[in-house]
Amino acid sequence: MQRIAGYILAGTAVLACPCHLLLLLGLIAPVLGGSALGAALTGNLQLVVLGATVYFLLALAGAWWLLSRREAESTAPALARSGTGADGRAPASADACCRLPAPAAQRRPVES
Repeated sequence: MQRIAGYILAGTAVLACPCHLLLLLGLIAPVLGGSALGAALTGNLQLVVLGATVYFLLALAGAWWLLSRREAESTAPALARSGTGADGRAPASADACCRLPAPAAQRRPVES
């Protein structure tokens, strides 16, 4: 769920990016042309750009936090199973490394 929220935040951050905002407002302008919302956006363009820029920065930071946090949590169990210690060195016992499966290239085919 956190990963989906991170991708949603990243996608909306791209839409609210100040460099994309001019294109987005150009696409939205014909739709909102005669409405009160269109008049409010046109009359307060500086506030719209400022708000979109603040949202862009916050959404980008939130997406980075959610996605990097998820990756860090998912790699922690893999490191624990890999046979290496917290410092990246091999365990003290020699037989601990022998319990790991062989790479796919070195596996022998199963004979029936």
